[in-house]
Amino acid sequence: MANIHFAINNSALVPNSKLLDNILNGTHTLPILRDKKGFLFSYSVLEKLMENEAKHNTKTLTNKQNRSIRSLSNGEQKKALLNYAMLQKPAFLILDSPFESLDAASVISLRKKLVQLSSKIIFVQIFNRKEEILPVITHILEIKNDKITAQTPIENYHFKTQNFVFNGKIPKSITTYKNIKEPLIAFKNVNVFYDENQILNNINWTIYKNEFWQLIGPNGSGKSTILSMIYGNNVKAYEQDVYLFGKKKGTGESVWEIKRKIGYFSPNILELFHRKQTVKQMILSGFYDSVGLYKTPSTLQNTSANEWINLLNLNSDKNTAVQNLPVAKQRLVLIARAIIKHPPLLILDEPLINLDEKGTALVVALINKIAKESNTTVLFVSHRVVKDIQPDFTYKLSPTKHGSVGNVLPFIV
Repeated sequence: MANIHFAINNSALVPNSKLLDNILNGTHTLPILRDKKGFLFSYSVLEKLMENEAKHNTKTLTNKQNRSIRSLSNGEQKKALLNYAMLQKPAFLILDSPFESLDAASVISLRKKLVQLSSKIIFVQIFNRKEEILPVITHILEIKNDKITAQTPIENYHFKTQNFVFNGKIPKSITTYKNIKEPLIAFKNVNVFYDENQILNNINWTIYKNEFWQLIGPNGSGKSTILSMIYGNNVKAYEQDVYLFGKKKGTGESVWEIKRKIGYFSPNILELFHRKQTVKQMILSGFYDSVGLYKTPSTLQNTSANEWINLLNLNSDKNTAVQNLPVAKQRLVLIARAIIKHPPLLILDEPLINLDEKGTALVVALINKIAKESNTTVLFVSHRVVKDIQPDFTYKLSPTKHGSVGNVLPFIV
């Protein structure tokens, strides 16, 4: 019976850490796992299986369902990977941030399954936040220089409370927007179908200037569909009563004219930058909505970028490639890039994903500050409730058999 389980704080791992590989191949200092077979339960493993499936037209995880792995929801993918892992009969599982990207219902389901397995198999869980830790974890592994230095009983481990305050005001806008009409966003009786599958059911939602909104909903509830109808070129928006900046979408303004009025952040944006950009170059590129900096910025633009760098305490990183920064600092830079022109609307799509508690506190503090001190309307998108975010309103998508319905909540209990 396995009754000892370990956890490692993700923030203790160095970039490109080899520790997990060392645990799997036996070159570690955990006697209980010595000469035992392990399996890495990780999105990286899932990604390799999906690539192999596409390349060889095989269905490793879903052979009984006759579906591709990519067609499954995040929760279904994790469930299929866990079933596959157990077929390998490992003595231990390394759970690499197992609950990241999952909605509340999927977290509950996966957590329940893992607890059930905990009497048969040893866990080494990598966690970002304290609340993610499985209740069966008995010890925290302390790490230094990519090596295990101590096994601390969890009841003796000191979890630091994280909070953060940025000193000073956010830099003033040097960009002028004229004739911005209201409402900024309006969905009127919007229904979206893909083939016979209904995604959105009679969505009515209106956003005005200077409001701070949180959009939440489980995986697959239609959040990405709504964002693509606002910011992207989703043709479904032209078939519906979707209004942006007071005009029905598709009746005049081009996609690029719309995007000029929107600051947009997604963790995936960094993948578009194939050439490395310094912190300052990345922030300056926000003035041009460009993937890279190809114009010589003005004196005012340089001053504004320097003010943002100072506010974010990134002066020592000004000339560092953004790709070489810790994830939390990358998020700060990319959000500054999205807000530097003080657009009428700022969309923040899952800015807290894969962040530890310190990184979450940093980014949350910046988002709240932007919403409070600027005239920009903020739309914060998340698959989970974030306790320290301070929106004016929350719009919640709830899936039904006939697509997701939406409700405005003044606050979340």
